[in-house]
Amino acid sequence: MTRNQIWITVGAVAAALALGIAVTLVVTGGDNTDEISTAGTRPTQPPVTTTIKPATTPPPTVAPTTKPPATLPPTTPPTVIVIPPTNAPTSPPTVAPTNPVTVPTSPPTTKPTVPPTTSPPAVDPGITPTEIHLAVIADTQDSVLGVQTWANSVNAKKSGIGGRKIVIDPFVVNGDPGQFAAAVDTACTQDFAIVGSLSAGDSSIGNLVTCAIPDLPARARSSAHAGAPNTYAVVPTKSTQQQVGGFKWLKGAVADCCKQYVISSTNAQAAAATQASVEAANTIGFTSAGGVTLANDAPQPAYTPLVAEMKTKGATFGRSDLPFTSTIALRAEAEDQSLTGVKAWFCLAQCYQPSFLSQGGANVEGQYVQIGTNPFEDAASIPAMKKYLSAGGPRNEAGLESASAGLLFQAAANQVVAAEGKAGLTRAALLQAVAGIDDFNAGGILGLTNVGGRVPNGCFVMMKVDGGKFVRAEPAGAGQLSCGDQNLLVVGP
Repeated sequence: MTRNQIWITVGAVAAALALGIAVTLVVTGGDNTDEISTAGTRPTQPPVTTTIKPATTPPPTVAPTTKPPATLPPTTPPTVIVIPPTNAPTSPPTVAPTNPVTVPTSPPTTKPTVPPTTSPPAVDPGITPTEIHLAVIADTQDSVLGVQTWANSVNAKKSGIGGRKIVIDPFVVNGDPGQFAAAVDTACTQDFAIVGSLSAGDSSIGNLVTCAIPDLPARARSSAHAGAPNTYAVVPTKSTQQQVGGFKWLKGAVADCCKQYVISSTNAQAAAATQASVEAANTIGFTSAGGVTLANDAPQPAYTPLVAEMKTKGATFGRSDLPFTSTIALRAEAEDQSLTGVKAWFCLAQCYQPSFLSQGGANVEGQYVQIGTNPFEDAASIPAMKKYLSAGGPRNEAGLESASAGLLFQAAANQVVAAEGKAGLTRAALLQAVAGIDDFNAGGILGLTNVGGRVPNGCFVMMKVDGGKFVRAEPAGAGQLSCGDQNLLVVGP
């Protein structure tokens, strides 16, 4: 054998030995395959932390705790999650595929599909594998209790929402814009969403838009709040549209009506809303007898000159937009001064509660009260409302509409979980789901509403105090609301 033949033989043996060592390292390298679920195949059980096992035979130098990526065929790159190495800061991070890949001992020809068994933890604030934290920002406890009533019904079920329980974080802000903005900013950092809010101070919305938290209020009273891209009110409103359906009905149903005298709040935002409503009523045929601004807690003597002015100016329509105690004081003073010229006493939904009847007594007989939901008197034919009352929800519209916002959140969240799995419930996914809901009625509590399109539904029910009880005046049929564009007046560009 020649010298050249000897060197060729030695080289071949060395190459074979090197190949054998490499194969041995691959075979004995451990089973540390990462399992990361994709959104479309996430399981419904609570997510657990993925454990990455260390290699049973460590390499000569310090290596990342995850196995180097296998060479895959040239297909469209999957969505990846980068897991940084913990022991070798100078080494590049390992890219984990969206489905577990078993490293073969020979070059792979196809990428095997293995069903995921774990879910990555949620990354948005306010959501964990077992809880969803929701904020409620309101001026009264009624809104808070409405959402809590809904949450209790969800938590009574083992399944909850995607296996999670609801935790309510309340903020009572008393109509103060600064407090409202501060509450929003806190919710952005600690809560998954804001649900069921109702405040006269929502003109200052803080970081609501920049933090992109889902915001599902009962109503957004200011244009700033209603215009936020992540706000979807369960009862949509627009500054360019005013509800006049009730006024149209009263004008036609009540003889010698309606020269209106109106009491508005000292809160600037609430006063502006009242003034816009007054002007809309005048547009459809009402006339004006004047009005005044009062504090919510104005004493009974403050109403004496008001009633005198109503008599002098020939008012035939009386209205207070303050809390229901103001209407009680107004009606009591009118009785004392024998004011008989008013043909229609009017109040919005703040008067629709048992305390108005019990405290007002005979003085509030004949009072018209306009609400935006089906009344509690129809609960026997509306299971969702019956459930709300059975659970102890406040018997007023503020509580009922806030609970309805909870039902909206529930519908959207369940839709996401059904489509994407438990781990797919994110702020962005929830907002996308809500944006597609165009036929929501809270199980019959509300009129059919295009929530995703933020379209006001124009719905109202006119109640009347008769014999110490609320009875339907318009429409007359149980479970019915008067809805539609005919009840809305366009008042701006």
